[in-house]
Amino acid sequence: FGDDRRRLVLFGAGHVGRALVLALAPLPFRLDWVDGRDDAFPAAVPADVALHAPADPVTMVAHAPPGSFVLAMTHDHALDFAVVDAALRRDDLGWIGVIGSQTKRARFVSRLTQIGHAPLATRRMVCPVGTVGPRSKAPAVIAAAIAVELLVADEVARNTHGATRVATAVGAVASEDRV
Repeated sequence: FGDDRRRLVLFGAGHVGRALVLALAPLPFRLDWVDGRDDAFPAAVPADVALHAPADPVTMVAHAPPGSFVLAMTHDHALDFAVVDAALRRDDLGWIGVIGSQTKRARFVSRLTQIGHAPLATRRMVCPVGTVGPRSKAPAVIAAAIAVELLVADEVARNTHGATRVATAVGAVASEDRV
């Protein structure tokens, strides 16, 4: 893929995060893998993965190049919320996702609106992610579904150059198929 890999800033090094890193290894993504816990990362990672363990993981959102995708799947709902909040404050990110449920999405949208995000901004958040496909709870299966969603979002972004259209297109597919 050369230098044409999409940057993905992945927050969270839990079971699904680890599985996702492996699923994305042969695909056109370059990962910045972020977790505030130094010991959360495995000993070996694919070559296109950069590990980051900052004291405040949210600061990594500001360092993401324009067009980057941001995915929050941490062990902490408050941290996921802070990542999404920071990502939505930027209008140059290609896709913003968070692992969770429709209930988590509703809570996040309510809280994001309360702190000043417009409805159009909250629609850029794709939550839940990885819902199109098998309903398995196995981390590798969830990771595969998320990888497909990321590939579709990348393709849409490259063809439309519009972050809102990407989130809407991918999120709409997930919402229609899983409601």
